[in-house]
Amino acid sequence: MRLGLLILFAGLLGAQTAAQAEKAKRAKGLMGERRHAEAAVLYGELTREIPNNAGLLLNEGMALHMAGQDAQAIAPLEAALKLQPGIPPALLFLGASYLRTGQAAKALSPLEKYAALAPEDLEARQMLADAATLSGQPARAIPHLERLTQAEPRQPALWFLLGRNYEAAAAESFARLEKLYPESGPFFALLAASRDQASQRRSAFFFYRKALEKTPAMRGLRTALAAIYRATGHPEWALHEEAAEARLGPLDCGVKTPECEFIAKRYRAALQLSRTGQTANTLYWRTMSYRALAAEAFGRLRLLPESVELYRYVAEEHRERGRHAEAAKAWEQALRLAPRDGDLERELAGALVAQKDYARSLELALRLLQAAPGASDLLHLVGEIYLGQQLPEQARPYLEKSVKADGGNLPARASLARAYLLEGKADLALPHVTAALPLDTDGSLHFQLARAWQAAGKPDQARAALDQYQRIQARIRQQDRVVEEELQITAPK
Repeated sequence: MRLGLLILFAGLLGAQTAAQAEKAKRAKGLMGERRHAEAAVLYGELTREIPNNAGLLLNEGMALHMAGQDAQAIAPLEAALKLQPGIPPALLFLGASYLRTGQAAKALSPLEKYAALAPEDLEARQMLADAATLSGQPARAIPHLERLTQAEPRQPALWFLLGRNYEAAAAESFARLEKLYPESGPFFALLAASRDQASQRRSAFFFYRKALEKTPAMRGLRTALAAIYRATGHPEWALHEEAAEARLGPLDCGVKTPECEFIAKRYRAALQLSRTGQTANTLYWRTMSYRALAAEAFGRLRLLPESVELYRYVAEEHRERGRHAEAAKAWEQALRLAPRDGDLERELAGALVAQKDYARSLELALRLLQAAPGASDLLHLVGEIYLGQQLPEQARPYLEKSVKADGGNLPARASLARAYLLEGKADLALPHVTAALPLDTDGSLHFQLARAWQAAGKPDQARAALDQYQRIQARIRQQDRVVEEELQITAPK
């Protein structure tokens, strides 16, 4: 934080003794020497001697913040603002202290008030964007990130963060559309577009068809179907859909609409026109606009010199599509630029496990564990690597420590149950596999539970668990048959 913001309100002391004036002078000098902890002690004494003085409370809070004692800084800063609302440095340092102590949502209000008073303070605007991002409020982060990218267009971290917040805002508006209009054409169209982007052509085809059934006059659906037909070797069917699209005629843009602005690639204008409405159409164009703006932001990221953020974006895109080898290469590229970055190394280890590269992932995970020996997620990761190699004896100690460190880590409990079962310790497996049952989407945990009950000499409980496993499997097979029938690319209707 810039030293120029350390505005010491010594003039607000009011009535004071000579000794108090001398103490205030010494505290101010200590601040100038960056001996913030010592200054905080003196300011604390002064606030007790001269209560209800906004200036002294502000100085105490700032000194504590600068000393890294943010949890202690909050109370005097709040007290200063209660006495004198709107003191700019009090707003700034209170927001910063909330942010440092993991209270991002509480940081928003003081930082927003400060930004309104000091709009050119980019450092504070960055804190505000971080607070909004961390508290899951992308719409509040976006205006500040847009301002920051305008001021510093060569900063890859800003474009990455802006793109991710656009994506989060798109997800929010899509979720709103799904909640309000789950059977609408716009909802199915967005679902289709997502599948199309992920190269899931048959699924995209199915949902484009559903959208067309609901809203036959919706533009672009037939064009999207035509593209799928061409990609799957049906050019004659593509021509049929393109002709049907042409029959819809030109779009009337005499009056500005989100659709017209979007087609003209004026995405911010389209977003502005669709920002407040709650109709299916409005939510559709809001989501589409946010998605397009996210693509633009990531496009700008790609134009900059290579960066950690670029490779993170590439790796995450590969991971979402199940391309773990490509993801691992991208994480390695990121680590080339930021060696020994713990977060990046964890991501790389996960990608290596996903492609069953156990030797490299184990070496990396054990090294990470040396730096954070009590980390539940790393202990679980090492255990999973050993389990992947059918080595339950080596896996068990790590998994036991993982569960002990975080009993709510249900995936770790499921892994520990599997290790116990492989070792023939059914009685130890039972409580963990039972606790992990909420994670069971394919029946595998119920199958493990059946094995555990059987080994424990409880055939009735084993039979009940096995019956549940078979029901889950039958439901999955039925769903697969239905999906297979529905996801056929057929001729135009």
